[in-house]
Amino acid sequence: MRARGFSLMELLLAVALMATGLALAFGIVQGATRAAASAERVAMQSDRVRTVQGFLRRQLSLALPQAIDPAAGFEELRLLRLSGERVELVAELPGYLGRGGAYLQVFRLEPGPRGQRLVFEHRLMTPEGPLRAERPPEVLLEGLAEARFEARGFAPDGRVEDWAPHWDRIGQLPSQVRLLARFREPRQAFPTLVVPLRYSLSGATGGLPEAARRDGRGEGEQ
Repeated sequence: MRARGFSLMELLLAVALMATGLALAFGIVQGATRAAASAERVAMQSDRVRTVQGFLRRQLSLALPQAIDPAAGFEELRLLRLSGERVELVAELPGYLGRGGAYLQVFRLEPGPRGQRLVFEHRLMTPEGPLRAERPPEVLLEGLAEARFEARGFAPDGRVEDWAPHWDRIGQLPSQVRLLARFREPRQAFPTLVVPLRYSLSGATGGLPEAARRDGRGEGEQ
């Protein structure tokens, strides 16, 4: 008996099934590749956020009781100026960024191509005021949906004040500064950053009761 071969319909059906299987396999591989790339981007962004928060925490905490505008009169002698979109302070820079000494440092929020972004710039301070910037502003974070700076200090009676999106008191540093931010990408998180200022004398904290100086309300907000 002569062996029967495959008909044209059977060959076409086999080819169609094979093509469908290859398409499904390719889709699975492509989806897995996209998911891995997306997870890697989220991980890299998380590392970036941790690095930026560490830098912010260091620089804000070391704000010096030094005038941000040495030429200002006593009635305008401000050690730190804060609004919802901007913080100005004087502090030393890490060695890899500066030449030593105090720098006028500015952290500001501004519109970017992918939402708000956090920008940092610095200028070397002199007795006459800050010099021209040595390098262009550095973009620290991008893709923020919303963000704002806030500060608080101690009231004259020793009470811890509420957070406010401004600080321009004459001759005083706030006791704490915080940054609230939210990314446009839901999977990216920005933990609330609360920074106590080491050299703050806001509200004459040295003369406050120990319970007021501890200011437990700022704990647990990291």
